[in-house]
Amino acid sequence: MKAIGRFIRTVLILAVIVIGGAIAYAFSGHYDVSVGSGHTAVTNWYLETLRDRSIERRAAELEVPDLDDTGMIEAGAVAYDGSCSGCHGRPGRDPSDSFEPRPPALTRGQPDPAGVFWVTRNGIKMSAMPARGEDRMSDDEIWTIAAFLQTASSLTEGEYREMIEPEEEPEPEPAPEEDAATEQEADEAEGEGEEEDTGADEGNTDNEESEEEQDNEPDSESDGPA
Repeated sequence: MKAIGRFIRTVLILAVIVIGGAIAYAFSGHYDVSVGSGHTAVTNWYLETLRDRSIERRAAELEVPDLDDTGMIEAGAVAYDGSCSGCHGRPGRDPSDSFEPRPPALTRGQPDPAGVFWVTRNGIKMSAMPARGEDRMSDDEIWTIAAFLQTASSLTEGEYREMIEPEEEPEPEPAPEEDAATEQEADEAEGEGEEEDTGADEGNTDNEESEEEQDNEPDSESDGPA
């Protein structure tokens, strides 16, 4: 019994020392919180294990819909490009290196769709991953992202761009009414020009006739009595 008592006391003393040391270290300011310093291997392992197990446990309760629909995948590509690619990368571009922990490259593997949905909807504490559920994205839109990520690893950069860039629409042709109005205006202008030319010709003819009449009138001085 005495041995057990000594063991328990030893464990308690060690626990107090460890906890006290951790508190003292936190207040000392010696820990470098900059992104460039990174985490130790032990810290990385602990945080990743904590994150992955938490996601797996909660995502297991979700019912995954059919994600093979082409329209759903294409819509997911557009949603992913607008909301996720800046941090997680895309075909042809690496994830951002401005965060710690670093965001995973989602388009280079085939992540669990339920996990993608849960993380996208709820976010992750103490990281740059925001919660996009509630009023930011509908559940249906989040599932389209999960659908897209099931095929993203097989896409080239060009194929990805074709999915997210809208097709260029041809310029609309002028409306028939506009064409008709334009033709009518042209015809009216041409008709006015012809009327002006006709009026000028008639004026010239009248002047010529007047001059001929004056030439044909008898000279009163030459024809009178001597």
